[in-house]
Amino acid sequence: MEEFFASLYEWFGLNPLYSTDMGDQLRGWDITCTDYIGTPWYVIIGWIMISTTAVFYALQYHVIDSSRWKNKTHWWLFALIILLVNFLIAFLIPYNSIQAGDYCNQLNISVSDCVGFGLSNAVWSFILFAVITTIPVFRRFSNNCRHTTFWKP
Repeated sequence: MEEFFASLYEWFGLNPLYSTDMGDQLRGWDITCTDYIGTPWYVIIGWIMISTTAVFYALQYHVIDSSRWKNKTHWWLFALIILLVNFLIAFLIPYNSIQAGDYCNQLNISVSDCVGFGLSNAVWSFILFAVITTIPVFRRFSNNCRHTTFWKP
């Protein structure tokens, strides 16, 4: 799972939005600079991203499921909330590690790396939300929002 989330957040090697040192930190490079035995943040933040996106999807399509909440404005409102929550989660976890000094001192990590990782997480959460709301199998149990999708909100 770690390599899946690592390749996902690093955009499959094309153009990561943060440094390779931040990638090492998120893979679990420990504070003693010896091995990848630290906390695997890629996996943890990846599962948090999937979970929060699924919770907000369920909230819009299955809990609220109101005829007032089925237009495109509300879909974009939920998408914006998902983006913001997932950005903050992916930004704050590495940022707090940097501020506390809980990383290998040989790694050159900055706040801009935290912002880049937060943006990467936000973009992938948006993509996941768009995919989930596009697939009709997930939406068919909704009474009022079943026709609200990314393509046709």
